[in-house]
Amino acid sequence: MKLFAHPFSAYCWKALIALYEGDVAFDYANLEDPENNAELARLWPIKLFPVLVDGERVIVETTAVIEYLAA
Repeated sequence: MKLFAHPFSAYCWKALIALYEGDVAFDYANLEDPENNAELARLWPIKLFPVLVDGERVIVETTAVIEYLAA
């Protein structure tokens, strides 16, 4: 799994808490990095975050990410 997130976003913090609480292995893609930002634009052109990528699945927005992790 890979989480695209900005370090100053409270919405991203919520997704991070869910990942850490679930002891889920993931890579963190900091959106301050231009390469990560460009990859996010390809995955989700609206570029809202957080975005969680799990294989071929792209889960967008905080609540959806948390619900996906809880399932």
